Amino acid sequence: MTAPVELAKRIPDRPSLPRYIERAELVLAMPDQKPLAFLGLTPDPLQQLAAALATVRTEAGEQADVVLDLVPVSERQLARRRRRLLAATRRRGPSAYGEKLTGGPGGGGLAASFKAAWSGGGASGGSRPDRLPRMTDLRDGVGKFGPGAGAVFAVQILLRTAAAHPQTALARMHQLLAVFATTSGENYLKPHRPRTRQATASFDRRFASGEFAPRGRQWMTVPELAGFLKPPTARCSASNVVRSGGLVPPAPANLPVYTGQRDLVPLGAVTYPDGRERIGAARVEDLLFGLQLGKSGHGKTEAALVQAIALAHCGYGVWFLDPHGEAWARAKPYLAHPHIAGRLCEINLAKCELDQLVVSWNPLSMEGRTARDVQDVVRSVTEGIAAAQSWGDHAPRARTILARAAQALALLSLRAVQDGRPDLQPTIFQLRTWLTDEDWREALLPLLPPRVQTYWRNTFPTLPKDAVATVTYVMDRLDTSQSLQAFFGSPRSSYDVRTAMDTGQVVFVCPSGSESDALVSCLLIHDLHRAGLSRQDTPREQRRTFWAWGDELTALDSSSKGFLAAIAEQLRKYEVRFIGMTQMVLRLSPGTRQSLLQNQSLLSTCAADFDEAAFVARRWNGHVTPETITELPKYHYVMSINLEGKPTRPFRVRGLPVEEIFAHYNNPAGVPELDAAIDTNLRRRPAGEIVADLEVLDAEIRAHFAGRGPGPAATGDPTTLID
Repeated sequence: MTAPVELAKRIPDRPSLPRYIERAELVLAMPDQKPLAFLGLTPDPLQQLAAALATVRTEAGEQADVVLDLVPVSERQLARRRRRLLAATRRRGPSAYGEKLTGGPGGGGLAASFKAAWSGGGASGGSRPDRLPRMTDLRDGVGKFGPGAGAVFAVQILLRTAAAHPQTALARMHQLLAVFATTSGENYLKPHRPRTRQATASFDRRFASGEFAPRGRQWMTVPELAGFLKPPTARCSASNVVRSGGLVPPAPANLPVYTGQRDLVPLGAVTYPDGRERIGAARVEDLLFGLQLGKSGHGKTEAALVQAIALAHCGYGVWFLDPHGEAWARAKPYLAHPHIAGRLCEINLAKCELDQLVVSWNPLSMEGRTARDVQDVVRSVTEGIAAAQSWGDHAPRARTILARAAQALALLSLRAVQDGRPDLQPTIFQLRTWLTDEDWREALLPLLPPRVQTYWRNTFPTLPKDAVATVTYVMDRLDTSQSLQAFFGSPRSSYDVRTAMDTGQVVFVCPSGSESDALVSCLLIHDLHRAGLSRQDTPREQRRTFWAWGDELTALDSSSKGFLAAIAEQLRKYEVRFIGMTQMVLRLSPGTRQSLLQNQSLLSTCAADFDEAAFVARRWNGHVTPETITELPKYHYVMSINLEGKPTRPFRVRGLPVEEIFAHYNNPAGVPELDAAIDTNLRRRPAGEIVADLEVLDAEIRAHFAGRGPGPAATGDPTTLID
């Protein structure tokens, strides 16, 4: 049996270099019942060995090996050895301080001694009896092989060093011998070097093959060997020690194995109880909300991307908020397949040229909606803009103005759709026109219900001008970006997240490069929440499961102001699943953090700062220490999931890159066709055309509605307002 700890520093043999080899076998210098020193854990006995091996220059052809071969000693052999030692002790008789205590001429021997003891000390024939061996003599005679010795092993310890210079090989051997000198106690290890050709051949044969033929009887107990057989502890600070990464519970034996099943979500490579590594997975029915934590660049986004690609290929709807656009660039070749192309949507707000085809979204669009949806649209727009501007409860006047303006424009959009002119619906850029152009507003007011008109004619004129500037500031910022003008400037939306939910679309949103990322992300996340709640109109069994991922969750949370918590608390009922990724969970708002942790069915972390690691470790009730989390290698995670309705203990996962797990999906040649399919799916138009239409949209809206009598929306006819 070879020791389970690798204590050698090996290199391939280099026949081109001269090699000088030193050999030594360590044997017990005293009788084997005398123990070596019992080495504790402080300092770690492997510290000196690791330091000695660290000096070996493998690049110069040096090599140092320590081989410990162990063969268990049977209980019968140990008992026989113990009896012989006891017999030898009795023959010697009692002693003290090196002086023999048996006396009297004729001695009497062992039989007389036992006879005297049995008779209570009396003796026949008037001779003085021998005294029985004392217990201390018996203990000393048996030594470490007493009844409480535990397991005993026959040991063979071989040391070998090699170098290009004989003195170097000898120096390396002396370093190894110094390591084992620390075991000296009542007994000690002495080196025996082979001197003859036959002895050298025997040494090399045993060294290479593991043949067990130690020099004499070398029996040792576990306490003597434990210091060299255990793994290095935290107290072994040598830099050349490979760390285990800390203690983490094993993966559940019933963890599903992913091979492409539709009802499974891949997690990464997991070592199963049989020692084999497979792709572990969570069940779709068990995974509702997830939180992935840890340092930047350690694989959170990659793990999410693997899951999104897997679910997209299985027919699920996917919504992936990718602030930097890197995930979308990696995912594209793996999604370029006919069964996905027809439902793939890309929203990329990076800098665009006027002739570039872009997607448009009008948050105020009422196309496909009814009067009862006006309040949801108004709330989504108002909360999104207010959260992005951090108004909170400190700007009630600005929030009220914004909500009233959004309500008026949503009602006008409803009228335009009813008139068959969805191309004349107001956009969020018309919010500024409504608030600053009195003539334009007065021309359209008669189309609105009387109560709406009352606010704009009686209350609004009394408000100070700076309140209006607070609201229009948002549109002024959007107007500085050509990509945002193209995205928000079209009356008709080609992106609709509710449609994406119901038809299983795959949506990648990349707001990178825009001047108002927080505002865009805010409006999108609020719209996701609104669309999820709107699924109340669909029977539960008909709701398709829709998966959403949000990267850079901290920035998203700071701008969304509570809507991430609302998603985690409310959208489970409507088959919307959400998984968020962030570097710093402690920077999430308390409400969002508590809601995600309360409702999570997947908690994963890669390496993190100690404070972040301690926060996560507390959620696992001490099964993992913060130090274990801080020392995780790159692309390795500790995670727990819900499995069969119960949370698992944390277990290790090795992240798998997209190109490894989905190599069979990689289709870079299909990307041009995929782009063409996205153009068709989203009815993408040239950015220059949208911007040009936006310039004249105010006039066209006014011209269409000018002179129109008050319609149903103005009179408030409930038969039309509530379909």
